[in-house]
Amino acid sequence: MISLISLLSFTAAVASTTLAAASPSKNFPAHLHHQRDNSNSNSNAAGPPDPVRQLLYIAPDSNTCDGATYPNECAVSSLPVVQALVDGFAEYNVTTAPEQAALLSWMVYESGQFKYNRNHFPAPGRPGQGTRSMMSPTFVQQYANSIPELQAKVAAIAPPPAAGTSLTGAQADQVLALVQPDKYSFAAAAWYYGTHCTDAQKKLVRQGGQKNWEDAFITGCVQTTVDDDRIAYWKKACQALGVTVKP
Repeated sequence: MISLISLLSFTAAVASTTLAAASPSKNFPAHLHHQRDNSNSNSNAAGPPDPVRQLLYIAPDSNTCDGATYPNECAVSSLPVVQALVDGFAEYNVTTAPEQAALLSWMVYESGQFKYNRNHFPAPGRPGQGTRSMMSPTFVQQYANSIPELQAKVAAIAPPPAAGTSLTGAQADQVLALVQPDKYSFAAAAWYYGTHCTDAQKKLVRQGGQKNWEDAFITGCVQTTVDDDRIAYWKKACQALGVTVKP
C-alpha cells in the first residue's frame, strides 16, 4: 500500500526532471490501474506512481476548471494540491493508505471532484458550510479556531464556539472564507478525522474493507449516508493507493 506522503517524497526526489520522465523505482510500484498484462511488450514497463495521476484516477473531472460553475472555488489536481493534501495528512497523523483513501474519497465526493469549496445546494446553499469535505459551520469554526494563525481573525468575527451560541449566516461565511485557501481547505478532512473520529473508528478504517469504511467512517464518524457514488469513489481511491478492495 502506498500513501500519498510516500508518493510526494518520491516526487520531490525526482523534481529535477518532469513527472513523465521519472525513472522506475522498485520502492514505488505502479498504481493498480496501470498494472496491466504487459507480456506482449517488454518495452511497456510500468513507471513509478505519480501522485497527480493518482488523484486524476480518483477524480478524472479534476483535470480542468473549464466550465466550472464557480471557477474561483475550483482546483485542478496538481502538485500544489497534492502538497496541500500531504501537509494535512502529516499535520493530523493520517499516515496509512486505507485512511488516506477514505479521506480522499470523502473530499472528492463532497466537493464534486474539487469543483466546490462551499455549499451551494439547495440554492443558495447553507452559509458557512464548506472546505473540500463540506464541513458544517460549527466544525468549520472549530477548525479555523484550531489554526494558530487564524485564531485572532476568528475571534474578531465571533467568539469561540460555546453551548447555546451560534454564528449568523454572515459570520459563518466570514469564518469559512478564512479556510478557503487550498492549504486549509484540503487539510480540513484530516483535521476532522484526527479530531472527531474515535480511536476505535480509526482502527477499523486502518484495517480496511468496505464494511469498516462504511460503519466506522461514513456512518459512524462523518455521520452521513452511504450511496453508490461514495462507494465508487472509495473503491477508486483504494485502487489508486494500492489498498485491497474487500467487503
